[in-house]
Amino acid sequence: MKNAFKTITAVAISLIFAASVKAASPFDGSGAFEDPGLMEVPAVTEASAVAEPSRTEAEVPAHGYTSGQLSEMRQHNASVGASANKGLGLEDERVEIRYRPYADYEKTGYLIMSADFNFNSRQAKLLMASKLPADGTLVIFTDTYGTTKEDVLREYGSVVPRERIKVVTLPGARNGFWARDGIPVPAIDASNNLVVVDAVYGHRFEPDAEIARLFGARMEKHGYYFEGGNFMANHSGTCIMVNAHAHVRIPDSVFAGQYGCREMIRLPLVDGIGHIDEHVRFISEKVVVTDLPEYKDVLQGKGLTVHMMPKPSGPFETYVNSLIMDGKVIVPVFGRSTDEQALAVYRSLGLEAFGADSRTLSNDGQGSVHCITMTYPAVPARELMKALGATEL
Repeated sequence: MKNAFKTITAVAISLIFAASVKAASPFDGSGAFEDPGLMEVPAVTEASAVAEPSRTEAEVPAHGYTSGQLSEMRQHNASVGASANKGLGLEDERVEIRYRPYADYEKTGYLIMSADFNFNSRQAKLLMASKLPADGTLVIFTDTYGTTKEDVLREYGSVVPRERIKVVTLPGARNGFWARDGIPVPAIDASNNLVVVDAVYGHRFEPDAEIARLFGARMEKHGYYFEGGNFMANHSGTCIMVNAHAHVRIPDSVFAGQYGCREMIRLPLVDGIGHIDEHVRFISEKVVVTDLPEYKDVLQGKGLTVHMMPKPSGPFETYVNSLIMDGKVIVPVFGRSTDEQALAVYRSLGLEAFGADSRTLSNDGQGSVHCITMTYPAVPARELMKALGATEL
């Protein structure tokens, strides 16, 4: 089996955009990107109210998909084809890179999570909220049924001042527990404006337009099924994904033109549900951690410094699926002997590490702390109330 993995890894796809990028990029000129710690985007603008969400009785779905759902998504992505590239400014498969990724090791302005505490996630969610930077805002989304604003404030008010908590309604919120997948992926344009990227989400949670309005952001759309958990990027445009399932069908031009990728490293599916945040995460621009030896050589070959994480024994357990906010890292832990080893690796990389119970979250839900969160950059919050409109409880 190990030999098979090595063989797969040896043929791992790494697609570099440098030869196909137009010379006139908004990020050219100075040759440098903004310092991530200093990046700030303009204030949000007022937006119209969002329609009342439809009630659903469905349980929060597990993170992965059934074989039938995977087949449906593969067929859909295969059928989308070049039509998804319309409006990207493509010319003979050449694409102008207008954006750069917002790397989730950058300055955190917003921590976004579902109101649900499914899969025994209360301790992890409250811990993450408690480590939010002092100038950050916690955004908790829900539907209008069963959860009130006071319910949310009662839960989180002990760890975050109430005035820094926003409770909003989003359509289909119950299906949005895995926020990393359903909330649109943030990117930054050449003027430091926030851009959000809308993919189709298999669990039918599509709040992209509402999120774009909430943050006064431009929204880019494509018609492919894709999850943010399978997108890992640094701020200079090196992007990594697992080249599996329906995502194989998404062309590089989408990642270059909409997500701001200058290079896409496609790694083979070795373990887990097929999301890159299970097994690779950026600590900084050139430093990554992984728990799969099969990935190490490929990533080092791309000029990245790779640190190995221990791998716990559960089939969906991983210490890599962590959340970084302003020098602090919240790490999944499982009550295993390897927990402290994992925390020590993060600490050796200059981060203050905290353990979040992920036993049920990972083994029953098939995800972990990174999967149930989304972080956005530091948008000034003074107009956020106006932008929320009728969506704020």
